Amino acid sequence: MRLLHQARLFPAILSVLLCACGGGASDSPGAVTPGVTSATGSGGSTPADLTPVDGALAAMTMSCPDGAGWQCSGGSILRVDNGIGLTRSGVQAYGKSTNDLEPVIVEVGKAIGLMPASGGSAEVRIRKDANAAVSTPALLLRNLGISWDQVTDRPIIIETFMTARGRVELDNSSALSFKSLPPVTDTNWWDVGIKHFAGTKLNYANNSYFPRSEPSRCPADLIPCPTIESTGVRTTQGNWRSGGIEPDVTVGGRLHEDGDAAAGIGQPDANGNPTYLGGSTAPDVPFPGSKGYRTLDTWSYRYANFGSWMTQDTVNILEWGGTFEHNRGRRGTVAFGEATDPATVPNAGSATYVGLAYGWYSPNAKDDPVVFRAAVTVTANFATRQVTVALSNPVTYDASLAPVPTAVTVSASLGDAGADTAAYMTAAAANASMSGGLSARFFGPVVAAGGSGAGPAELAGVFSMNNSASGRISLGGFIGAKQ
Repeated sequence: MRLLHQARLFPAILSVLLCACGGGASDSPGAVTPGVTSATGSGGSTPADLTPVDGALAAMTMSCPDGAGWQCSGGSILRVDNGIGLTRSGVQAYGKSTNDLEPVIVEVGKAIGLMPASGGSAEVRIRKDANAAVSTPALLLRNLGISWDQVTDRPIIIETFMTARGRVELDNSSALSFKSLPPVTDTNWWDVGIKHFAGTKLNYANNSYFPRSEPSRCPADLIPCPTIESTGVRTTQGNWRSGGIEPDVTVGGRLHEDGDAAAGIGQPDANGNPTYLGGSTAPDVPFPGSKGYRTLDTWSYRYANFGSWMTQDTVNILEWGGTFEHNRGRRGTVAFGEATDPATVPNAGSATYVGLAYGWYSPNAKDDPVVFRAAVTVTANFATRQVTVALSNPVTYDASLAPVPTAVTVSASLGDAGADTAAYMTAAAANASMSGGLSARFFGPVVAAGGSGAGPAELAGVFSMNNSASGRISLGGFIGAKQ
């Protein structure tokens, strides 16, 4: 049963993921404040929104554990304003599949719908070369209410869309570290067969098991049977370098096996023969994606980035002490990059920014959301510390270009000039059918070029709006460049 319910996913997602089609050190990762996650809950307690307070924050400029050439969002949520999480060099929001709340989950192999969630965190890291071309994206997810044993949250997700067999960890400085994968016969590492529910969960997370010489072992209804987890990432260059507003777009996807106990072998039987775990008939995980899939898309200028991510994972896994295996989904948005030094933000004049917004929209709590695209125009008055963000002409991100009711205009407040929050803006957000919040950051140095006055070179932000009565939701982000 555990293979069959997951297998139904693949005919629909293989073409999306495997063809790469896309719709420091002082910033300690892992701490999420406020709102400590509840491992058995829906992704954490809901923290109260906080009124913006100038100062009294950690440094609000970027510091990436992986060093020079990287841009990152920061690993800790410093606080939550208007439902949007603030990190050292980014802002973020996320949602969860609505069938998490069903008293009886009928379709165990699907995680459908979308509703707001809180308590967890998403960190995005990317490497950029001298021309700002993106490579080596990494997605780190914590405390999302994804539990293998119904007791504690699963280990941190570190997704790098590896195309070689191996594993990724965080070293002592929280930098990415790539290592070889132990052989399936190493029961000191793959210890579920010996320790059972007390096995070392981290050893079964963030591993890439393919390619390998042994064939995939797919259930009969999984056609075609996948043989690889990922084709890596692909970047399409935008026209922003020549004065346009189209950002570079980098997409990645991977079929994952996190939590699959079949990665190792069990104790020998009475005749000394090896035993296999997780319902497997041979050593090693059965096929790519036996426990789910992940995606990460990023839209990037030189300094600012906006990322959208999605993960689907098997929870309540039998070998870890669970009682009813099924899938859960989480998806979210992160704006991040080389955050503008708050001390350099002007205290007079104004600037205009133009760019694009992307997001998910669903009219109810049952249907999976569609992807939409919109235009964004931002005007900043540095004297009054007021910023107007207008998302206009939202349409589905497909050939139909069908309109979606997600247009919104928000008047946000910047932090006081000279304060730690001087390059950060936040506000409540609402249109005719939804309400929520929006937060954004300025990125890059202050420049005077263009038709408007001096201001930071770029900006990016995220928004989350919903209607709890109807289940309608809009979750996304935007990126813009100074004009």
